[in-house]
Amino acid sequence: MKTDRIISLISRIRECANELIVEQLEQRGVTGIVASHGNILVELYRHGPLPMNRLASLIGRKKNTLTVLVAKLRTAGYIELSKSPTDSRVTLVELTENGKVFRQQFEDISRILLERTWGNIPLSGREALVETLEELEKNLGGK
Repeated sequence: MKTDRIISLISRIRECANELIVEQLEQRGVTGIVASHGNILVELYRHGPLPMNRLASLIGRKKNTLTVLVAKLRTAGYIELSKSPTDSRVTLVELTENGKVFRQQFEDISRILLERTWGNIPLSGREALVETLEELEKNLGGK
């Protein structure tokens, strides 16, 4: 049955997307960023500085996984950590100037990725697919 391949197909699509992202980063000479950093950057571009717990929730990752990703982005100079001015127990993740400058390249790569992903699929098909994928995520215990 063709529907039995769903997980394999999603995995292969993810691999193809990651390869495209890596290719685009290499063409631009960008180092220190990998595809898994994308969700972190999206949320920081949208919201500005965020507490670690909130960022973990927004990207659907466990805090220990986020800590590893944040450490790599910090080492590469795209983000920095600071203590919340209102609660010293809270660590904020925020973009450095380098992270802010990278935003245009990030958006360009994202646009290319979406254009290639959707191709000539009509909006109705895109919306239906996203709705179905959201249901699959819920079925497996996601958001």
